[in-house]
Amino acid sequence: MLEGLTPPESKSVYCKVKETLSSLDDSDRKILEDALADTERWKHKTLSNALRTKGVSLADTTISKHRLRVCACFRS
Repeated sequence: MLEGLTPPESKSVYCKVKETLSSLDDSDRKILEDALADTERWKHKTLSNALRTKGVSLADTTISKHRLRVCACFRS
């Protein structure tokens, strides 16, 4: 009955932050990189909301995972 049972393939093989950064021009990429690095002024949710008003969709949890280095960018 359970022959061939295998775990599902991971859907998290990419990081949306990295994907978004690569889609931006140089000046916008620098702005986002600086905002990601500035955790004092840009809390996860605040940055997510500000990006959304500019047409960039990144969830606060996605930003959090990237900042904490637990996203696909930092997996070996």
